[in-house]
Amino acid sequence: MIEDELIKIWQSSSNQERVKFEKSKLMIELQSSLKRLDKWWNYIELSETILAVFGILVCLLLLFKIPFALTKTAIGLIMICAIYLIIKYRSIKKFKPSDLEKNYLNYLKKNREYIQAQKKFLKSYFYWGILPVYPIILLFTISVWGKVPIYLIILINVATIGIGVYGYFLNKKRVKKEINPRISGIKELINQLEQ
Repeated sequence: MIEDELIKIWQSSSNQERVKFEKSKLMIELQSSLKRLDKWWNYIELSETILAVFGILVCLLLLFKIPFALTKTAIGLIMICAIYLIIKYRSIKKFKPSDLEKNYLNYLKKNREYIQAQKKFLKSYFYWGILPVYPIILLFTISVWGKVPIYLIILINVATIGIGVYGYFLNKKRVKKEINPRISGIKELINQLEQ
């Protein structure tokens, strides 16, 4: 009964009212989607920061326990990479728009810029997540060659390669499933609002 009345109201409304309704529906859906994305991004940033801090603490412990100079150099470089990772994740926050923008269109444009910064960050994982780490692991391998069992060296190198490959494909999946749909939604809404 109520559905029939709503359908009649909908059919009797003008096209202009329907367009306004569609825009507001799209705005609500997009806002909800952006909030989920922000929670998701905060979770990723927090977990990566915790892992980096844990890695730094382990490296500090190893730095004082391992007597080899070349190994200490490799461990120091790993710590620098972990600190760089924390700074890199935090630098994305500068693009985050505030809820108090001048108007909704400006808010959407700043959100698009923020999400595109996240996309660029995740897509460039090879340059900040793999490229700096592999030479350091090679240096570490050279420094412990003959001093530790070969299976341990193989395990460390396979784990490093595995984590790098997993991170690369995980970030590609994140961009495809989380980032790109939101950018498309924002572009669609911006186009509708600018008409």
